[in-house]
Amino acid sequence: MSEPHYKKVCKVSDLPNRRGRKFTIAEDTDIAVFKVGEKIYAVSNVCPHNQSNVMNEGYLDESLFVACPIHGWQFSLETGKVPPECKGLSASLETYEVKIENDEVWVEVKEKRKKWWF
Repeated sequence: MSEPHYKKVCKVSDLPNRRGRKFTIAEDTDIAVFKVGEKIYAVSNVCPHNQSNVMNEGYLDESLFVACPIHGWQFSLETGKVPPECKGLSASLETYEVKIENDEVWVEVKEKRKKWWF
């Protein structure tokens, strides 16, 4: 397996507290980046429920769950999973590793899985 590849998306000081920002880290990969206090989180910007590219506009609650602004499904910024009380829902939001270096936010760019016919 190859070493992780990271892309610089912004400066920490450019991120508003408890609000999302959208960034493109690969040709077909948009992410939402959230700053909560001193911690930075990166998740897919595409809601797994209806494939809308809107999670950066989501509502962030006190327990680090972001709600899709379209239908209200919630996902953990830490794990991407739905809250435990949402039994039966298996959808999850992809999460991305974040590194901070000299006030710069770097997000892991994941390798896309190749389709078997390629």
